Amino acid sequence: MLQYFLRSVDTFKDYCGSGILPLLFIASAIYIVVTEKVTWKKMILGVMPLFIIVMFFMPFTTALYEKVGMEDGTYYRVLWLVPMGIDISYAFCRLFDRRRKLGLVVAIAVVIVCSGFSLVYRSQYITKAENRFHIPTAAIDICNLIAPEEGEARVRAACPPELVYFIRQYNTDIMLAYGRDYVEDQWDYWNAVFEQMNIAPGGSYNIEALLETTREAKCMYVILNMSLSTDIDPETMGLVLIAQMDGYSIYLDPLVVAEN
Repeated sequence: MLQYFLRSVDTFKDYCGSGILPLLFIASAIYIVVTEKVTWKKMILGVMPLFIIVMFFMPFTTALYEKVGMEDGTYYRVLWLVPMGIDISYAFCRLFDRRRKLGLVVAIAVVIVCSGFSLVYRSQYITKAENRFHIPTAAIDICNLIAPEEGEARVRAACPPELVYFIRQYNTDIMLAYGRDYVEDQWDYWNAVFEQMNIAPGGSYNIEALLETTREAKCMYVILNMSLSTDIDPETMGLVLIAQMDGYSIYLDPLVVAEN
C-alpha cells in the first residue's frame, strides 16, 4: 500500500509542477469551507475538492482505479475533477470583496510571482491559432471531407502523427488507427500503423507495408503527408485519391469499404 501512496505523491507533483499553485489551492479551499455561508458553494468549491484530493492519495483508490482496467499512467486525470483555478479565484474575490483595490494589487503581484517573470506565449510549443477552433485548418478540412453523414456509421482513418492530436477533438465520428498515447515517447506504446506512418523528414512511405497495417486495422481512409514521398504510387495498390488539400493526400480504400 505504501507504494501506491508514494506513486500518488509523485503523480500529484508531476501534475502540479514546481509552482505554488497546489498550496494556493489547498489554502483557498480551506478558506472557502471556513468562511462561505452558502451551503452549496461551500460543498462544491470547498468540501468536494478537498475530499477528492484526500481520496486521490488513498492507496485503495489507486488500486481500484487500476483494477477497473484504466490505462497505465492516467491516474492523474482524477485531478481534472479539482477546480484549482476556480477555487483560488473565488477565494481571492471573497477575501478582498470589501477592499477591491488592495485585492487587485495583490492579485497582480501573485500573477507576476507565479509566472516566474516569463511569458508563456514565447514558448516553442505555442503557435498562433488559425481559426476559432484553435485546431489546424488542415485537420478541419480533412474531417469535413471524410466525416460520415448524420446517422451513418463512424469511419476509421489512418493519418500522420501530427494530425492525431486534432482530428478526434474536432469530430469523434472519425476513429483513428492509433491515438496520441502512441505518439508521445513517454508512453512507449507500439502500434503497427504508427510505425508505418511515423516517417522522418526526407524519408518515404512504404505503401505496401503501410496498407498491410491499415487494412488489418479496417481503415477506410488513408491520409498521407504530401511533403513525404512514396516508394510506389498508392493507387497501384488499390487506393483511390479523393482529394489533395492543405499539404495532405486523402485516399479511400475500396477493399475496406467492401468489407464493411
